[in-house]
Amino acid sequence: MRKTWRKLYGTAAMVFLLCLTGLIMSATAFAQQCVDNGDGTVTDKANRLVWQKETAGPMDWNAAMSYAQSRPQGGYSDWRLPTKQELTGLFNSPCKDLLTVLKDPYWSSTTETNAISRLVAWLVHFRDGQSDLIWTEYSVYYARGVRTAR
Repeated sequence: MRKTWRKLYGTAAMVFLLCLTGLIMSATAFAQQCVDNGDGTVTDKANRLVWQKETAGPMDWNAAMSYAQSRPQGGYSDWRLPTKQELTGLFNSPCKDLLTVLKDPYWSSTTETNAISRLVAWLVHFRDGQSDLIWTEYSVYYARGVRTAR
C-alpha cells in the first residue's frame, strides 16, 4: 500500500512539474513573439509585423485606407491597412491580446471587383476569424494600421 502511495505521489509531482514547465515555456514564447513597444504599437516577431494598438472607426473603406496611411506612429510613416491574410494572422496571434480589439469586423486592403463592377473588400471578423467580401461604399467597419517590422 505504501509503494502505491509513493508511486501516486511521484506521478502527481511529475505531472505538476511538467504542467508548470509548459506554462512557463508558453509564457516565454509569448514574451518572445509579442513586444509592446511602449509607443502605441505592438511588434509580432513571428509574423514580422508592427500593429497599431488602438482600433479606429467605424469608417468606410476609403477612410480606413487614408487613416492607416496617415498615422505617423512610433516614429514611422509607412503604415498601411493590413491585407486579409495579415488580419487573419492577427486574429490567430497571441499578440492581439496586447491590442484594443473589438469583436467586430475590420477592413483589409485586399479588394476584388464583383460581378456588377463594384469594388469590394475583404473584412475579417474578430468574433470568430471568418471573412466576408463587402462593398467598399456604404459600409462602415473598423480599421487598424500595420507596417512591416525591420
